[in-house]
Amino acid sequence: MNMKRFGVLLAISFFAIAVFTQMILSKIEKKELTQDVQAEYKFPKKVQLVIEKSCFGCHSEEGKSDKAKDKLRWDKFHEYDKARLVSLMDDIIEVVDEQKMPPEKFLEKNPDLKPSDKEYETLKKWADKEADKLLK
Repeated sequence: MNMKRFGVLLAISFFAIAVFTQMILSKIEKKELTQDVQAEYKFPKKVQLVIEKSCFGCHSEEGKSDKAKDKLRWDKFHEYDKARLVSLMDDIIEVVDEQKMPPEKFLEKNPDLKPSDKEYETLKKWADKEADKLLK
């Protein structure tokens, strides 16, 4: 094997190792971020399950809709100030009452992600209780 070909293979190998390492580190950082969020704001378990099932897919860093991410980021919930949280609680109550989320277009493709009436009620009670706590 000539030196030029060896150099190219060596460069490709280093590049592949760098890409692989970055992928691994990125997964570790995402896991740590999730753990940090949970450490800073603890959602009740039932609420967390509904959020993970029906909300987090759009309202998080991985979400595809910038509009959804601008409106609410569950993964950044701990960063919102008190006024923003009160406003979000009101929005959540309204959205739950009208069952506007997840949107119909999304549910057409993912009907299993629609919250049950009990899950909607869980979110509403939690948001109402949180709003009351924030306003005291």
